[in-house]
Amino acid sequence: MVTSGKLVAIFFGWTRTRGFSWQVRYRSSSPLDLFVVARRTVSIFFAALIAWAVLIDWGGTVGSLAFADIITFEDGADESTKSERTIDAEILVEAADGGVLARCDAGRLWTIQPDMIVKRTEQPAGPPVDQETMARRMLKELPAGFQVYRTVNYLILHQGNEAYARDCGVLFEQLHRGFFTYWKNQHVDLEEPRYPLVALVLANHDEFLKYAGQEIGDTAKSVIGYYHLESNRMTTFRVPNIERNIATIIHEATHQLAYNCGLQTRFADNPMWVSEGMAMFFESPDFSNPRGWRGIGRVNVVNLGRFRRYLPLRPEDSLVTLLSDDSRFRSASTAEDAYGESWALTYFLLKTQRKEFVAYLQKLSESKPLDERTPRERIEDFESSMGMALDELDRKFLTYMRRVR
Repeated sequence: MVTSGKLVAIFFGWTRTRGFSWQVRYRSSSPLDLFVVARRTVSIFFAALIAWAVLIDWGGTVGSLAFADIITFEDGADESTKSERTIDAEILVEAADGGVLARCDAGRLWTIQPDMIVKRTEQPAGPPVDQETMARRMLKELPAGFQVYRTVNYLILHQGNEAYARDCGVLFEQLHRGFFTYWKNQHVDLEEPRYPLVALVLANHDEFLKYAGQEIGDTAKSVIGYYHLESNRMTTFRVPNIERNIATIIHEATHQLAYNCGLQTRFADNPMWVSEGMAMFFESPDFSNPRGWRGIGRVNVVNLGRFRRYLPLRPEDSLVTLLSDDSRFRSASTAEDAYGESWALTYFLLKTQRKEFVAYLQKLSESKPLDERTPRERIEDFESSMGMALDELDRKFLTYMRRVR
C-alpha cells in the first residue's frame, strides 16, 4: 500500500517531470543541428495533490479493462469556460475520495477531481471510437475552418491545405509501416493502436500559436510540433519547407506510435533517455535526400555530432546519471549532451545488444500509470535486462561508438 506521504512525493515529482508534459523540438540557429529536443511541463492540477494522497492500492485499480464508468463532470479552467462533459472511460487509477485518472473511448486521459464529478455510472467499458466518430468529435471541438484528411492509419485535421496534409500523411504512413516492420523483425509483437491516430496541422505559425498556446503556453513560440501525452495527439503547422522539418514530424509521430502500440505507457515512469533515444533512432534526417528522411536505424549525423562533442568532457558516471533520473534533460547546460548520448546508447543497444534491449523495453512497457522507480531501481532494471554491470556495458558502448561514422 502506498502511504500518503510517499504518494504526495511521487505524484508531485511525476507531474512536474513526466505527467502533464510534451515532447517538443526547438529550433536551432546551427545550420546542421536544427533542433534541440526539450520538454515542457504544466502545473495544472497541482492544487489537487492532496486528493491523490489517499490513492488506494495500485494493484486493484490500474489497467483493468473491465473497470469503467460513464462520467459526467465539470470541465473548464474557470467559470467562464466551465461546461459539463460526459465520457465513456476506463478507470486507470482511483482515489479513495473518488478522484480518478480515466482514459476515455477516444484515448484521451482525464484527471477528474471528486468535486468535478456530476454523475457517475458503473458499466463495462465500451469499444474505442472509430475514425468516423473521432472526426465528428474533432470537428465539433475545433474552431470553424478545419477539414479532415484520412489515411489508412491516421486522421489529420487541417485548416484548408490538403496538399500539405497529404504530404504529412505520406510521412506518417511511411513511418507506421517501417516502425511495425522493424519491431516485427526484432520478434516484438506490437499491438495495433486501439484509438485513431490523430494529427492537427495548423495553417501557419500564427494559428499554431493560438491553438498550441492553450496547451503548452509560451513554449509554443519556440517549437514547430509536439506530441501531447494527455490528448494523445500530434500538433504542427504548415512550414514553408517541409523537407527541412521532416525530422521533427517523424520524431513526434514516433512518440505517438510508441505510446499507442504497447511499447510505452502514458503517465508511467518512462525514462526520457529511452523515449527520446528511440524517437531519434527512427527519425534519421538526411538533408541530401529529396524526401529528407533517410529511414530507420541509420546513423543520425546530428546526434552523432552531439555525442562526439560530448566525449572529451564525458564523466565516468555518465550512464549512471543518464539512466537513474531525467535531470540532465531538464537543464539547459546538459540537455544537448543527454540527447546525443541517448541516441548513441539506443543505437549501440539495438545494433549490438538487441535481444537484451528488447527485453528491457518489454519490462518498461509493463509499467503502470503514476508508478515510479527509484534511481537505483532504474539502474537495476537495466543491468538485469542487459546481463552485465553498467561499467562493463559502458566500456563496450564507448569502444563501439568511437568506430561509428
